[in-house]
Amino acid sequence: MAILWIPAVLAALAVALLGSRQTLRAAQALAKRLGLSPFVIGMTVVAFGTDLPEIANSIIASGTGHGDINVGDSIGSVMTQMTLVLAILCLVRPIPRDRRHIASAGLVTVLSILVGAMLLSDGYLARFDGFTLLAFWLVGTLAVQRVGHIEVQQQDELFTRGLFALLRDLFVGLAAVAGGSVVVVLGFTELADFFGVPEYASSFLILSIGTSLPELFIDSAALREGESQLAMGDIVGSSFVDATISLGIGPALFPVAVSSSAAVGSLVTAAIVGAAILLLLARKVHDRRSAIVLFALYAVAYSVIVV
Repeated sequence: MAILWIPAVLAALAVALLGSRQTLRAAQALAKRLGLSPFVIGMTVVAFGTDLPEIANSIIASGTGHGDINVGDSIGSVMTQMTLVLAILCLVRPIPRDRRHIASAGLVTVLSILVGAMLLSDGYLARFDGFTLLAFWLVGTLAVQRVGHIEVQQQDELFTRGLFALLRDLFVGLAAVAGGSVVVVLGFTELADFFGVPEYASSFLILSIGTSLPELFIDSAALREGESQLAMGDIVGSSFVDATISLGIGPALFPVAVSSSAAVGSLVTAAIVGAAILLLLARKVHDRRSAIVLFALYAVAYSVIVV
């Protein structure tokens, strides 16, 4: 019977993806009304939209006592997005360097992963730990915005849709993502038990790819439209959200135990993400060469987690 969960999980991921895209469109329109710069939009509003599967997964997994699925998916998504997804984006279209934003956003992301590893070291994510991670996101986001800037652009087309319609689309998208993620978590738990695969390793290496599909699809479209700042803001911002809000929101509601592998995986991820950030700062344009390095970093992390 567990095999029947495979098509259910795939269908649920598709529903979550569609919900994320609808949420993204509505959230983008709301954010633009505030006049936020493309990178800030990507790091905040868009990152929330594309990270809704991980956030919903965190709540459901923690609520059902599967702490390793929460940690594996949240931290695994950070590693997947900053290496595998970013490598694919470099192949879609060359991405120019944005040193000022990447330096500040990359720093708070790496620090947040290390903070998470410290909180995981005792094998338990308490409610206080969860709220600590949520507070770290708020402080880090404010710090990045102070380094960046805000561009106020009044554009008539931004006001063509009513506020009620935007809020309706936002909540409908959120409901689709939450519902799809519930099915994904339940199905993934059943499949992991059926195949005898440890929950942490399987969620870190496999589930994280599924929940990172919104970043891949949406940021690819953004690059094709010439929105490189928005795409990079979403990639780094989503990683920051995963390492803080996604990891912390579940335990903030439902404290949960985790395995000893969780802290080790976080340290590996911090090293890999740090290397990826240095690459983004070193090269002026990120193209096929950057993609090769990022693919290699992903392979290294994959091998270490498997071992």
